[in-house]
Amino acid sequence: MKLTLILALTTAMIIASARILRADPPAKAGADTIALIDKALADAKPRATDDRLATLQAAAKAVILASPNNLLISTKLQTALDQPETNVNKQVKSLQTALSESAAILNFRIKKESDLPKGFPEPCALGEIQLKHYPSYRLARAPSQKDNAFFTLFNHIKSNKIEMTAPVEMRYDEAGHKYQQIDMAFLYGAQDWGKLGDAGRGVIVEDIPAMFTVAIGLTGDFDPNAFTYIESLESWLAQNDSDYERDGKVRVMGYNSPFVWKSQRFFEIEIPVRKRTRTAEVAKS
Repeated sequence: MKLTLILALTTAMIIASARILRADPPAKAGADTIALIDKALADAKPRATDDRLATLQAAAKAVILASPNNLLISTKLQTALDQPETNVNKQVKSLQTALSESAAILNFRIKKESDLPKGFPEPCALGEIQLKHYPSYRLARAPSQKDNAFFTLFNHIKSNKIEMTAPVEMRYDEAGHKYQQIDMAFLYGAQDWGKLGDAGRGVIVEDIPAMFTVAIGLTGDFDPNAFTYIESLESWLAQNDSDYERDGKVRVMGYNSPFVWKSQRFFEIEIPVRKRTRTAEVAKS
């Protein structure tokens, strides 16, 4: 399964005239939070140990408030804040590390290798849990069988002169608290490309209706055994169940090839959701 993910993401380099680009600098809110972290680290350095700890604790709490939807940042900082009070120096070091890592998360930029399909939303910020809206789009899908999906889809788009886009989509089934990849899809750049239906060799070209997902942006490679982030998305859904309900299988959207360092590869874990129909709205219809 990991090989499937690696092979799929390689297409961005094989097919596209790949260009590694930096995205835009942080949005103002992110830039302000980074400045807050930098100032706190600088202000704390010359102070006595107790004052240094208080300065870093205040900064950590402020950053958590400024990044309410960033799971990576809130987890790192809250863990540092919860350090036992018996060792002040250890607390200080832990907070310094967590704040520095939080600044790095806010500074992270995706390395762009292929264009998004037409009308697609931008990827999530690293660590952020976000509600995303996708327009309708076209894809070619193949079942995952012994890592053959990549080659099947590669041959399909090559023979049909379909340009590669990012992300690559992979859907998963849960089996025994482990996620098993069931298929892979290459997304077309526009919905009027290609021809719908059975394309042969197990490839089905289909149009996907507009949809919502709840997603989190992460780096590295997806681990089917790591369900912590999926549980966080399910927790978001539970907290918003008056407005949204689950509407599909867990999927991974991979944006980078193995030519990008693992620590810089970006992917999203997503759960498709749909808006609940309220009783009042039904009554009006």
